[in-house]
This record gives sequence, structure tokens and C-alpha cells, in this order.
Amino acid sequence: MIPVLSLIFALSTTLLEAPEELHGVPPVSYIYQYQNQYQQQYQPSSPEEPDFSWKTNDFSDEGVSVNYRIEGVRSSDTIVRRLGECEELLFRAYMSLPYEQRSQLTYLRILWTKNSGRGLGGESAIYIKCNDISSSELASVFVHEMGHITDTGLFEGRSSAGASRFIDNRKKVFSDDPSVAFYSVSWKDSKTMWKGNSSLDFVSGYAMSDPFEDFAESYNFYLLHGSQFKYLSSFNARLARKYAYIRDVIFHGEEFENNSLKLNAKKRSYDSTLLPFSLEKFLNFY
Repeated sequence: MIPVLSLIFALSTTLLEAPEELHGVPPVSYIYQYQNQYQQQYQPSSPEEPDFSWKTNDFSDEGVSVNYRIEGVRSSDTIVRRLGECEELLFRAYMSLPYEQRSQLTYLRILWTKNSGRGLGGESAIYIKCNDISSSELASVFVHEMGHITDTGLFEGRSSAGASRFIDNRKKVFSDDPSVAFYSVSWKDSKTMWKGNSSLDFVSGYAMSDPFEDFAESYNFYLLHGSQFKYLSSFNARLARKYAYIRDVIFHGEEFENNSLKLNAKKRSYDSTLLPFSLEKFLNFY
């Protein structure tokens, strides 16, 4: 069994994005700082807010144990029922991903609170909000966060290879990290795009935030909107390189067709996790 890595993140109140310094898993020296920040930010502010009671469970998957906590739950039949639906959906979404990717996730925190963003993930941990969100959006946010897990957990370089131009939070990305080839399609370094880039070189507006969100949004788009990604890439050389990278490096040649969503090749939505797709088809990929 893979040891549980209970890393603490601070959740952002923005859409998907963590504060800039939290794009990756923080170094050990910052864990307690972020834990305190998390506790201060998300303590109930009034009697109407749920107490932060929690329970711990496990996903068991071919020798991999994903420890997860549920927080912020009141004893309401409606909430308990919805929480059960959320747990089941997240497990099915988890099992719908290739084993080598999902096995990197060892810690999942399920939140039921008004005071958090929808999701945050990196290396081996994910925080995700289960209330005030539809089932399809929840699954899509989870897939986006698993893109971060694949990027920063599954793919790693060696220090002996030397540092690349990219830094995730304060963590160096080494030059032989497989993700560097993807980042380099649109990014000169962690904050700077290559000259000549346009919004059409990305699958979404949010993907333009930085190389790491570019990776996670493209991963999500490939899985849930594969035929649309392939269609858009036929009009754009950089998107074609990203599509080929995800197909060959991440999914070893496997392609996905989820729905018949019509997209305008000259426009991009801001957030791929809000686009419609067939949830049942995704949940039966593997």
C-alpha cells in the first residue's frame, strides 16, 4: 500500500486556481503555515455554518489506498444522501482513469462548505468541494485536478539532469521531467508565453494562466472532449502538438470520443470544466 501523504493546502476562493504560491505542493517547511491558514480561513463563522466534523474512509484499488476525509457535514438527511452520491461519483471517476495515473492519488479531502473554491490538487493530494455543484461539473473538476496529479506526481525528473526553465511554486522542474516537453509548446518559462501565442493555442482561457493549468485543462479536455480537441487541433499547430503529447505520452496512443459538442474553431470557452459532456460514457471508459 502506498503510504498516505497528508499534505495540507490552502484553498482559494477563486474558480479553480490556488494563490500563485500554491500551484504545486508546498515544501515541507510550508506545510504547517498553510495548515494554520486553512484552519483560520474555514472555521465556521456563524451557527448556520456546519461544524467541521469529519470521517475518514479509503478507496481500495489494486493495492492502492486513497485515504479521504469528509468535512463540514451537518446531520441532515438531504446532505447525507448527497454526500453518499458524491463519494460514489468520485470513486467511479477515479476508477475511470488509467491505473498508472490514479495510483498517484493517495489523499483526498471532500469538503462541504460555502467558503472554498471547487478544487485544488497537486502531487498526490486533492481537495474538492461536493456541495453546490452538479455531478458532471464535479467529475470534470476532479479530472482537472487529476491532470495536476499526473503532471506533478506521475511525471518527475531527476536532479542530476539539472533545472529546467520552469518552477512550480518553489519547486524546481528538472529538465528531464516529461512535462517540460508539453510546457515548452506555449511557454518560455513558468510565467512567460512564447511570442506569437494566441488564445487559440489553448483549449480554454483558464489554460492561459500558466504551464501547469495549461497541462491540467488540456488533460481534462482530452478525456472529456477528445473529438473536439482533435477537431480544434486540425486548425492550430500548437494545439496539434499538445494533443499528440497527451495522446502519446500520457495515454500511450489511446484516444477518447465523449460527445458531439459543436465548437467554434475561432473561439475558446474560459473554463473546460463547465462544458457539457456524457458523464456515463466517461464513467465507463475503463
